[in-house]
Amino acid sequence: MVLRITAILLALTGLVVGVFAAPRDLFDELHARIAAAEATRETIRARFTETTTSSLLARPMVAQGTLIGTKSAPGQLVGTRPTRMLIKYTAPERKTILFDTNRLAIIHPDGGATERIDITEIMKTVNKYFTNATPGQLRRAFTVRAFIDPDMAGLYQIDLVPKRKQISQGLDRLQIWVTRDTSMLAELKMSFPGGDSDVLKLEDVQLNVPIPPGTFDVDVPPPAVPKKK
Repeated sequence: MVLRITAILLALTGLVVGVFAAPRDLFDELHARIAAAEATRETIRARFTETTTSSLLARPMVAQGTLIGTKSAPGQLVGTRPTRMLIKYTAPERKTILFDTNRLAIIHPDGGATERIDITEIMKTVNKYFTNATPGQLRRAFTVRAFIDPDMAGLYQIDLVPKRKQISQGLDRLQIWVTRDTSMLAELKMSFPGGDSDVLKLEDVQLNVPIPPGTFDVDVPPPAVPKKK
């Protein structure tokens, strides 16, 4: 669960840009476009639909909600990754996910327990294989393809299949679709061993819109104190 959420957050924050830096072909053109676009992006606001398919579910579960992300912070350079992301699920289950660098909190309303998760180690792994990886390292870790997908309204698709057992144990395939005009993430699919999958689709994407003060000041309840015996 945490790995899936983190992967979605990382895709939204643009960390997959490094994947496009590959041998000279379509990758080069995509890399130049996305790098230029990412350098101008400070905030994102969008609606999303997340479809989860699992052997534990009788039918796919479809969740909807909104997200807001920002990479603006005092002293932070333009073009760096977003430092905060707020995801609000509105259906079928209400919950809020707050992502702040290496920490993640899942807040359930109506008295549900709040989950606090340190994702430092997960971020280290992602940084190693994605964020900080050179093109050669990415090629050694994944079989990478990029092409225009005629079945997805002509979006660019980036297809990554892990070569290394360490990665393939948790991920079978990662597919990313980006728009041809704005070089923005449109859809993402993670396929997992055993046939499970998560699909995230973004709609009504707004970039560089003002984020009201206090947006990320989510009331996270303090940890429950164990009762003394």
